[in-house]
Order: sequence, then C-alpha cells, then structure tokens
Amino acid sequence: MKTAFLFSGQGAQYPGMMKEIYDTEAAAKEVFDAADKALGREISKLCFEGAQEELNLTHNTQPCVLAADLAAGMALKAKGIVPEAVAGFSLGEYAALTFAGAIPMDEVFAMVQLRADAMQEAVPAGKGAMAAFIGAPADEVEKLCSTVKSGYVIPANYNSPIQTVISGEADAVDEAIALGVEKGLRCMKLAVSAPFHCAMMKPAAQKLEELFESKSFSAPEIPVYMNVNGEPVSSAGDIPELLVKQAMSSVQWVKTLENMRDSGIDTFIECGPGKTLSGLVKKTLKGVKICRVENIKTLESTLEALSEEQ
Repeated sequence: MKTAFLFSGQGAQYPGMMKEIYDTEAAAKEVFDAADKALGREISKLCFEGAQEELNLTHNTQPCVLAADLAAGMALKAKGIVPEAVAGFSLGEYAALTFAGAIPMDEVFAMVQLRADAMQEAVPAGKGAMAAFIGAPADEVEKLCSTVKSGYVIPANYNSPIQTVISGEADAVDEAIALGVEKGLRCMKLAVSAPFHCAMMKPAAQKLEELFESKSFSAPEIPVYMNVNGEPVSSAGDIPELLVKQAMSSVQWVKTLENMRDSGIDTFIECGPGKTLSGLVKKTLKGVKICRVENIKTLESTLEALSEEQ
C-alpha cells in the first residue's frame, strides 16, 4: 500500500469544521494554536463558531481551510500514518508543502493571509466569474472557451475527465455558459468572489512574488505534486515560482492524480473539510482506495481501513 494525502481547497468550508478533532487530538490543536498566534486573531473560533457568511469571505476562508487541512493531516501523522506523497487543491497546496516540511508552520498562515487578500483585491467585484462544466471532456470545454467573443475566459480547474471549471471576465463566462447550454452541456455558475486561476490574478501573483523574495523554502521531505504541472517538486528553489504561477494558471488536478497513481499510489486520503477531492479521485481513477478525515468518525474509519490493508 502506498498512500497520498490530498488537502482540500477553498469552497469546502463550513461552520464547526474540525472542532471534534481539535477537542480530541493534541496535534490538531497545535495547528489551530499556531494559526491563532501567527495571525493575531482567533482562526479557531472562526472555524468552530463562525457563520457560513463569515467563512465564505476569502479573507477568512483561506486561513481557516488551511488550518483545517493541516489539523487533519497532523492528526493522522500523530497516529503513525505517514504518506508517500502529498498534493493540495489550489489553497490546499500550501497545506501540502507545509506538511512536507517545505514551508514552516509558523510562516504559512501569514503567507496564505496575504494570498487571500491579494486574490480578493486583484479584480473588482462583479468583473470576474467562474463556472463549472460537468459531463463534458476537457477538450470540448477548451474549444468552447476559444470561441467566446465577448472577453477573456479559460479553463481554470481540470477537476476530473468530465468536469472542468472556467474562469475569466464575467461577460465572457456568461457567454461560455450560454454556448454550453446550446450544446446541451450542464453548466453551473459558481458562487465565488473572484475569477481564480486565470491571468486576471496577475496582480495577486506579483504580490506573492514580492513576498517570496524574503522567504526561504526547504526541499520537501516527501514528494509534493504541484497544481501547475501535476509533477512532484524536488528543489526548494522551484517552489516560489510554482506558487506564483499557480495563482494565475490552471489547476492540473487530473494530471496530478494520474501521475500519483502512476508512481504507485493506491490509497488517497482527503485531509480537510468536505469530500470534494474524494469525489474527484473516484471520477478520475479506478481501483484505488479513497478515505477522508474531517471529524472523529471519518478519522476512526480511515484508521480502521488502513489497518486492514497492513
């Protein structure tokens, strides 16, 4: 058995997330304590008691989900579960790099807070949008985007072989949706505050680049498969460039999962709130084991499933 941890991204947040694990697992509590200390505000209280509306604000979402992701991963590690590789979806990539020892725990929360605010400020409200195309192969969505005439739009997230998210100018996304509906495609506009993972995020990418000039990264202790190319990063020096590109480039999640499988990974554990990534693994790979950790029940069931394999 070869195991990978997958760290959840923005959009998976919900009130009360990780409270049970925080209350029972010292390793998880240490993560939230580190987040509170690093940011000088109660990220833990926001996760456990905050309203959905508060959690949905990008300023809050990213540090909260990061803490939840790392709390789940560290709880597993404390139980003796150490993965052969890790990856994270968008924001989750910061959790993956931190778990792998490439970014210090006491620095990653401030880093992600700057990322969240920079991404929110990069595009004025209402100027950008995102939408999911479900049931269509990626090349069909790419072709559809290329025919849009009202503005800029590209595929932003390659989620599964039949699910691709587009991002860009609001009018262009609306036109893409209309074209998709004409072709009989299932299209769903996403409730997001900005057009992530496209060139409109360049101002945010530039702020990250400036930030990283004063930060030092370490070589990962285990392979971290990166969003930009779906490949594991081995050099500490490559990490900041890939993170800068990630802000304005497509998330190559299908390639990430396929490359992990091809390296021998046969067990995937989603760490963090929700089960979105578990669903994408199921849609993308056949014959692999899928587990997740977001509360005591899922932690116990994952530990039981892993013990049966050993």
